[in-house]
Amino acid sequence: MTGSPQWVHSFAVAATNPGSRQPPSPAPTANAVLASAAPSALAALIFFFNLWRFGLWEPDEARYAEIAREMVSGGSLVIPHLNYVIYVEKPPLLYWFTSLSFAVFGINEFAARLFVALFGVLGVAATAWFAARCFDKRHGLLAGAILATIPLYATMAQVLTTDVMLTTFVTIANFALFLHWREGGRWCWLGYVAIALGVLTKGPVAILLPLLGMLAFLIWERDWRGAIARFRVLGGLGLVVVITAPWFITMIVRVPGYFDFYFVGEHLRRAFQESYSHGEPFYFYLPVLLAGLLPWSLLVPFLTWRRLEPNPARRFCVAAAVTTSVVFSCASAKLIPYILPAVPPIAILIADAIVSCAWPVGAPGGAVAPPDSRILAESGPLLGILGALAIAAGIFAAQFASPYPMYVQRALLGVGGVLVAGGAIVTALFLARLNGAGIAALVLTMAFALMGATWARIEAEPLRSYAVLAREIAVRAPDAKVICYHRYVQALPFYTRKRVVLVGARTELGFGSRLAPEAEEYFLKNDADLLRLWQTPGQKVLVLDETDLARLSEQLGPLRVIGGEFHKRAIEKAGERAERE
Repeated sequence: MTGSPQWVHSFAVAATNPGSRQPPSPAPTANAVLASAAPSALAALIFFFNLWRFGLWEPDEARYAEIAREMVSGGSLVIPHLNYVIYVEKPPLLYWFTSLSFAVFGINEFAARLFVALFGVLGVAATAWFAARCFDKRHGLLAGAILATIPLYATMAQVLTTDVMLTTFVTIANFALFLHWREGGRWCWLGYVAIALGVLTKGPVAILLPLLGMLAFLIWERDWRGAIARFRVLGGLGLVVVITAPWFITMIVRVPGYFDFYFVGEHLRRAFQESYSHGEPFYFYLPVLLAGLLPWSLLVPFLTWRRLEPNPARRFCVAAAVTTSVVFSCASAKLIPYILPAVPPIAILIADAIVSCAWPVGAPGGAVAPPDSRILAESGPLLGILGALAIAAGIFAAQFASPYPMYVQRALLGVGGVLVAGGAIVTALFLARLNGAGIAALVLTMAFALMGATWARIEAEPLRSYAVLAREIAVRAPDAKVICYHRYVQALPFYTRKRVVLVGARTELGFGSRLAPEAEEYFLKNDADLLRLWQTPGQKVLVLDETDLARLSEQLGPLRVIGGEFHKRAIEKAGERAERE
């Protein structure tokens, strides 16, 4: 490895040490549970902070919330519907949990995001527990704290999508399968149940990721012979089928064309056909991980796995993270949150490296020997640099072509100030060889920065959400028929509590609209259809872009604007209000 960075060489030595073939004894369960408590509390503080303060963002949050709202408002609990037509791009588990939350807490933003945040906390708890059981309590505390303060993970734990739930189930499945390899017993059955719940969350990818990760690990260990019998694979997959098949069979029987649309289109075409959806280059997730794991990702080149205790859990985390990254990199369709299941094992590896630097084995009394203390001290200046960049972006926000920096200017300045101040404290503590305090300060700095960043979501709401516009329509025209021109605004049915007429391309509603007997009434093809509907009796509200409003205003006749948000406007006929009053 001549010429390789020190951290690459030292990790390779630690990972391939022949002595690590013998698994260490499991840590006491009580220690592992205690180690997961503090990171879980930290995660709950971050993930629930301001959770209810901003409207549902377009398109995913408003879409998934509306599907759950229709379920709880008298729709089918088995067949998901969006804007009252069948919508089957995802399995139903997220919708079921969100419907339950709506039934208990009412239909609002907090209830919509509640279970995603809870599953985010569960993922942190599982990661901390696993690290404590397979390494020690210190590893568990730090691994959980790192995962809770990784920006990509913390952000998605406040966003209503399937990604955090899938990540949690894949994480539990990964860890359970490894513990079955290490300790035997019944761990594999927990893994298969988690896989099944993952399938009901986002489909067959929940089977692929844990099994491929474990297979890669077994090949690395040269221990793959007899794995099918040892891991009870046939019985486990049978359990997965028993749990998941009833819903999928119901869909195949009751929804014409479901098999081709979901299994062929949403999986095979999405994986292998670049033009199908969200095509990106193979290396797409490298910068995503670098940016999404800041500042922890910047520490990696400075860390060293020196004098490590041999532990196969380290290799397993490498296998799980690399396999997940390769699977999603090979798929044609790529979105930033897809890579999230690789993050928990990466958090454990980063925690392992930091612990090896802060408390190297063999150092008398836990003292730190150079160069370890100097390596850890790099974290403070890195925080300061990130903070300075955030402050600079806030100061020069008006110079950016994008409108986002101006909208979130105050949040940028606040978060930048937290990072700069925290970086100075972290640097001082590490230079004083107070490594435990330095790591705690680093974690807390990131926690406060992430909580401060939620104000950016509040400030950027007009750019990413049409909640204000939809609420305005619900208040000012509660009995109107709502028409959406060309681009389907997901927030409209959720906040107005009514079905929306769509003019133009049906996009994601295309499959369901073909099965809807009343499609002609709610899906209009062109401007001529819109103008015919506009001239019929009854109150109507049309939501469209400013540019379209300028183009169509003469044909629509005298108008009144009753609401607006960013480029969208809601209009009604000028005489409608006078007639109602």
